Amino acid sequence: MHKSIALLLSVVVQVPVVPAAAPTFQDLMKPECLPHAQLGMRVETARIDGQSLTIETRGAQFSYDLAGNTGVLRQKIGTPRELVRLRITGGSTAPQPATSGDCKLTHRGPGLAFATFATPRFDLRANGDSLFMLHAREPLRLELDRCIEPGFVASYRSNHVIFDEYGGFGLYCSVPDIHDNFDPYGVAAATRPADMGETSLPVRVATYDLPADAVVWIAICPPKPYDWVRSTTDHVVWHWSNTLAYPPDDVLASWAKFGNIILLQSEVMLWKDWNLAFEPRLGPAEFARVRDTVHRLGMRFIVYTSPHYFLRGTAKQSAAMNSFENFTHWPSGTSTGENIELFLAEITKVMREYRPDGLYFDGQYDANPAALYLLARRAREIVGERGILEWHSTQALGPDLCSLPTADAYVDFILRGEGRDLLHDDEDYLRYFVSGYNVHNSIGVLCNNTRRSTPEILERLVDVNGRTHTLAGWLDDPKLVELVTGYRRQLADVDRLRDRVHVRLERRQAEIPGRVRKLRQEEFSLRNEPGWSEPVMHLRFDSLAGRKLVVSPLNPDPLSVQGGVLEIRARAHTYAFVEEPVERQLRGCVVKLRRGSDQGMSWGPGVCLYWPGDRFLRVGLRSDGLVQADISGDQRLVGRTEPDEWVWLRVRWGEQAGVLEQSGDGRNFTRIMDFQHAGRFLRQVSRIAVGKVPYNGVAQDYSEPGPVGSSAVAEVRLY
Repeated sequence: MHKSIALLLSVVVQVPVVPAAAPTFQDLMKPECLPHAQLGMRVETARIDGQSLTIETRGAQFSYDLAGNTGVLRQKIGTPRELVRLRITGGSTAPQPATSGDCKLTHRGPGLAFATFATPRFDLRANGDSLFMLHAREPLRLELDRCIEPGFVASYRSNHVIFDEYGGFGLYCSVPDIHDNFDPYGVAAATRPADMGETSLPVRVATYDLPADAVVWIAICPPKPYDWVRSTTDHVVWHWSNTLAYPPDDVLASWAKFGNIILLQSEVMLWKDWNLAFEPRLGPAEFARVRDTVHRLGMRFIVYTSPHYFLRGTAKQSAAMNSFENFTHWPSGTSTGENIELFLAEITKVMREYRPDGLYFDGQYDANPAALYLLARRAREIVGERGILEWHSTQALGPDLCSLPTADAYVDFILRGEGRDLLHDDEDYLRYFVSGYNVHNSIGVLCNNTRRSTPEILERLVDVNGRTHTLAGWLDDPKLVELVTGYRRQLADVDRLRDRVHVRLERRQAEIPGRVRKLRQEEFSLRNEPGWSEPVMHLRFDSLAGRKLVVSPLNPDPLSVQGGVLEIRARAHTYAFVEEPVERQLRGCVVKLRRGSDQGMSWGPGVCLYWPGDRFLRVGLRSDGLVQADISGDQRLVGRTEPDEWVWLRVRWGEQAGVLEQSGDGRNFTRIMDFQHAGRFLRQVSRIAVGKVPYNGVAQDYSEPGPVGSSAVAEVRLY
């Protein structure tokens, strides 16, 4: 089901304080937590030889020089090479040499290796999936250098990923807002554009000054080999309905020639109280009828569950819904895993009592890496090594494109892309976030329930080694059946497919150094003040005469001008804005806003720029004090504001990337967000909307319009 309603509610309802029961990085350090190897990802060796500690997993090798407090992390799968170099010193003292006696291996086995260090004091846990976990027992400085050029970078708070076509690594910290000096393109030390030419590896990518008890994870990718045969022979037929969750036998039989796995979603119609428990809505016998029919047809059977929308034991429990009757909105979910044990107990019951072949998770804990990782490991234990686990994971870790590949590696299918239709044309998005080849090496699937697949999209997807499901509703349309048949034909010859993917992969890898040079120059420019002179367009509000006003019927006369300020008095979740043509190529915009008493979240005061092809960039203020950016459907919440203060937002972009900055005086700006636009903002801006512009840039109200409030826009300058 399309989750735009869920997204809408998630940005309208204020998120409660997270209970302390959510899993933590420190919990996962304990050797008794997740002690066993799974899915063939294992620790192969762990030893101390003189002044050197070596730990090898299936996917990585960690070598640590005890005398120099330096280490190297190497990738083993696919393209063996150095990925990361590190150095660990006492946080407040001069570096002290260690000795072999300072390091002790306390655990070594297929599931994990665990070492303690006395000088400086820290613990190291290495899991079989090539996740290396460093726990500071005193204040430490951790310096990390990258040994590859970044083909793809994404961040969420203190969590970051850097990949190229062959693999890469992720960094994750238990202190969400630590200043980690993350510098993927190595521009921090540059003082002039001439410094932005060629650089030699390694390059300092992050420096952590860790307080005692902080934990940093380094994830080496890929953690497992890719299963080419399974990716071309396992085909999923995906069924959703708001009326019928238990298809009759003849319908199930008609699907058999299109797939060998049936996914029954239909969350509300499949389960009673689907937000609180998983009891078959039509009873265990009808559930068993579907399961047994699928098995008799030689297929396997997975069913909907959701850690994200499982609300029992959370502050959102009262928002649970159980019917489409009088339906108004999708409930918002839990993103931190505070009720993970309740959810795990419930899916254990599903697997034991109703015996599907596996589970489909609709959303995960995308704000807490520790909960996300624990969920993956425990869920794999529950469905078993041969069971099927699928994640619908459009938001993997945070609202953008960050992820945790070592969690994804425990999943068979990872479904991404719902509601992000414009990104389906972005090859980097398909390659690194959807496909995940040489990233997590599970089977990456493009979600095609909101933008119907075309031959062009499927060609692009197969080029980057992505897959797609077959929607059951397609099978009544001969043209769509033909599309599915053509897609399957491309997967028929595994060797030919592998060659096709690798030819494209090598071509993209060869392009990375040139792209990095451009991105370094762009990043240098974005880190410094813009070289702007006069704006190419300056919107002042002396009068509304002759202007196009776009106003909801729920807002009688909401726009007025007072003292050069556009005053807006309107209901919270409704639209009321001024629209102007632009027809100019732009590289930046500055807007001066005051949110006042307006209660709009995703309808707060802001500005929206529109490009051809449904591309847009919206920035504005929310009633919860956050700054909101919407980039062609991707939503970010950053910054902090007060109701009655004037706030200047400055957004600017280069050929690939951009920044959002905030100021309290219009002169001194602080960077609050980075974003990638992949060249989508290089054409002429067609128009601009100023005022209460909804999160999607469209003139529409929310079903609950909310109370009347006031906000203001003083001016807009375009550069």
